[in-house]
Amino acid sequence: MLKYILPIALVSFALSCTTEEKTAPKEKEVEVPVEVDEKPKKQYDPSSVISRSEEFFDWYLENNRMLSRKRSSCIGAENGFHALDKQKLKEYTVWLEESNFFSKAFIDTEENRWKTECADKMREYARKKQKLVGPPPCLFEGDIFLKIQELPTQEMCDALAFSIEEQTENSAIVNYNERSALNWSSEDGTWKIDAWPN
Repeated sequence: MLKYILPIALVSFALSCTTEEKTAPKEKEVEVPVEVDEKPKKQYDPSSVISRSEEFFDWYLENNRMLSRKRSSCIGAENGFHALDKQKLKEYTVWLEESNFFSKAFIDTEENRWKTECADKMREYARKKQKLVGPPPCLFEGDIFLKIQELPTQEMCDALAFSIEEQTENSAIVNYNERSALNWSSEDGTWKIDAWPN
């Protein structure tokens, strides 16, 4: 019996001492970025009011939520009532200026409207003890440029048909759909929006 046990023990010992063949660690698969054909960047002519209108709506498609957010942020709260947030109003007007699409007259008018008409409405709400219920004053009830309730899409912007209604050296009115037009003025050779569309 011992003659069988000894060989089995030796074989077991030998097997336990052998090391498995180590495999080389797999190299991590590196994803090679696939080059995506980007659309060539459109070139716009700041001296052309039609080109500026096209450029504006390309900008607006990407920034309409930010425009709405910046305008809305001008309304703060004070003692449970709507109140003008002057710091946010300043941030909003600086943002409008940095966009390079809005004239100085537009920005001044917008700022003055918030400081007078809108602030007066909020004070009136407070006098009537109307707390933060319902929509605050001075906000648009939809998209001001496209006159819709939903967010604008690329298709909507692509479908706009621009035509000059009237133009002088320093001002222009550009129709962009059957219901709306942009009022432009020229500042230092660049067309800028003068007023919200009617």
